Amino acid sequence: MSDKTLNKAAIAEAIEKAPAVAGVLKKLAGKVARGVALPGSFTAKGLDYDAQRELERLFGTLGQRQPNGSLYIQLHEFLRDPAEWCEAVVYFGLGKGKADEGDAEDVFARLKLLEPDLSQFIDKLSANEEVMRFLVTSENRKDWLHLFRSFVGRFDGPECGLVTTLSQLGSDWFGNSKKLRSGALRRQLVIIAATLADSPLDDERRALEGVLIVDNPYTSSVTFSAPVHLVLKDGEVLDYPCRYYVNRMATQLPLETALELAEVKWAGKTRSVTTSENAAPFANMVRKGDACVYTGGYPCLAVKIFLHKLGATGSECIHEGDADLDGFRIASEVGKCIPLKRVVASDVLACAMPDAGRELTADQTKRARSFLSNPQWKNFRFSDDVRRILSRGRWVEQESFASIFAAKKRRAAK
Repeated sequence: MSDKTLNKAAIAEAIEKAPAVAGVLKKLAGKVARGVALPGSFTAKGLDYDAQRELERLFGTLGQRQPNGSLYIQLHEFLRDPAEWCEAVVYFGLGKGKADEGDAEDVFARLKLLEPDLSQFIDKLSANEEVMRFLVTSENRKDWLHLFRSFVGRFDGPECGLVTTLSQLGSDWFGNSKKLRSGALRRQLVIIAATLADSPLDDERRALEGVLIVDNPYTSSVTFSAPVHLVLKDGEVLDYPCRYYVNRMATQLPLETALELAEVKWAGKTRSVTTSENAAPFANMVRKGDACVYTGGYPCLAVKIFLHKLGATGSECIHEGDADLDGFRIASEVGKCIPLKRVVASDVLACAMPDAGRELTADQTKRARSFLSNPQWKNFRFSDDVRRILSRGRWVEQESFASIFAAKKRRAAK
């Protein structure tokens, strides 16, 4: 049973004993559903003494009969909290449909009522300028509320933990497969997803994939060259990636195929793989016969799935990527999928000459400083590397790593 005073069982019991109670409770719940603050007290007319006793029991206070027969009753401070009325709103059927009406100022108050556990995220959304601009018109408010509640409901339903597409969600939520594939409402979905998943707003793909939503399961993929066999969920074993690796070629799996993997079996001698942020260094690794995976910048969902499978084989990872803020954030994401035994960018910064690399732009400097000052990233494992970049005033491209290590050898040989 709910621990709230105004839970459904208590309301039903009170109404059964005194039907007149329903009118009072519904009126108060209606105020809450409209985002109207409840008063510290109220007066109700036409109530018999059975109704008075039930209200006093529910509200935990004593009412006073007025000369005209009306009942004056006070509300404790905790009962003025909209969250206390969640079950009453649902009981009287005020939570659905009604939430689509009203003006922009009501939207977030109603959401807090309907989704009290998400209050801190709702506050963040209410402070977002893009969201507020979108909610100027009533039709947009209706779509936005439906979008938010449908998105949240997905985590409580059978779809939780399953990958889906924007087209499928558009069809399921709005009866239109194109509704979320582009346009302003798609952007609002990105903002909602990024806020609830605490991911960056500047990368829409990452924000959506963080909550298992993809644009197209065949345009997202993982590219790799490694001595592995792929075991599908039906038990079939595919060994062609191993043959590609022996011939110094790369294999590419679309997300749809990666989702069918039950297991990745390592068939090499040493259980080590190198991840590469950029394409040119990855191509060099393939030509040299190194076991490697291309992240293509920040790893997409297909890459993460494959790295998790590799990690389960006991394999370790060496990550190569730019020695800049994004490069170290990419390394951090890779390390959440597979154990990291080395990040080459850290070694490069430790041995590079002061003039090596490229000068940080004002924007790069600002982003790095803002990142380090954000409490969200206080435990970031590569914070010292980011500070070193700022102190140098320069960052280093992955493509120049080989020349920097070669220069270090020449200096050591002298």
